[in-house]
Amino acid sequence: MTMDTAALFKNTWLPLESTFYKVALYILEDEADARDAVQDLYVKLWNRKEIDRNILNPKAFGITILKNICLDRLRKARSTSTLDEAGPAGSPEETDGPVIGKETLEKVGAALGSLPEKMRELLEMRVFRGMPYWKISRETGMSEVNVRVHISKARKLLRKYMENERY
Repeated sequence: MTMDTAALFKNTWLPLESTFYKVALYILEDEADARDAVQDLYVKLWNRKEIDRNILNPKAFGITILKNICLDRLRKARSTSTLDEAGPAGSPEETDGPVIGKETLEKVGAALGSLPEKMRELLEMRVFRGMPYWKISRETGMSEVNVRVHISKARKLLRKYMENERY
């Protein structure tokens, strides 16, 4: 990397570390795994031949890559636990691991789709864009307390939906 590219990396990507960490922590629900996922993100960004200067929204771009890193970690953890429980190699349970991960992702997508539009929009602003409550409040015209209540209700509805879809 050239000095210019290193400065671009330092000025563009490093200030987003806390946002990336919050997203990873929300997805992985483990501090150490979240830190590792953010570190993996930075390694991926650093190892790119040339950081694209035309990325209009580095935060969204980074969150997208980070989300995929986190989902890969969750899939890997799930398939490892499935393999541990499966018994001998080649058993049917062993081959079901990746399918279970795909089904779970589909359920999460369906759960998000089942939310009322306003709740889904607020949850996406908070979780995927990492926006603070005050900024969401300003952008939507809702009070900060109302934003918090809607996001809390959205999370509860997601949990309830996911619990009902387990079996």
